Parts: sequence; structure tokens; C-alpha cells
Amino acid sequence: MMHGLFDMPTFTYFDFKNIWTGSIYREFNFKIFPVKTDELKELKTIIWFGKKSFDNVTEEDYYKTLHHEFSPEGYEKLLEELNFEAKEFGKTHRTIFY
Repeated sequence: MMHGLFDMPTFTYFDFKNIWTGSIYREFNFKIFPVKTDELKELKTIIWFGKKSFDNVTEEDYYKTLHHEFSPEGYEKLLEELNFEAKEFGKTHRTIFY
């Protein structure tokens, strides 16, 4: 399902503890994963730039880490923020997609 610039799963996908990774503009990368413990329930998103896969980046390579409530509403906010960050990246890197 399209959510702004991204083709993303529905919230239910994350409710089953699945992880989603993606990229746009060849260098704007992200990974979304559910964090569910007794103390915490959130959707965590890590954004990094470059051509490295997630397995090859370190925390120093992270551009931003987003934390949103683990709920359909939190997921919508996550998508809004992810689209905003991608559009800003597109503007500063002069891509044709912003």
C-alpha cells in the first residue's frame, strides 16, 4: 500500500513482529521494527544514508532514530515523519522525486 513516497505494509504486519527495511533515492535507507517488552511497546525506525546495508552500518552511521507508539495511530505518525525526512533528503541531494 502506498504511503506517500513509500510502498509499505499495514500496521498488522508489525503486530506479527515482522521487520521492514527499505530505501529510496538509492541512498536514503530505513529499517522499522517492533519493540515489544513488558515495559515498552513501540515502533522503532532507524534511518541512515549511503549504500551500506543495515548489517554493515554502526550506530555512528545512523542519521536518525525514530520512536513511535505501537499502534495504528503511531504507525501513521511514523509514516508522516519518514516521508518528511525522505523529502528533505531529496531536496538537499537534488533528486527528482521530491
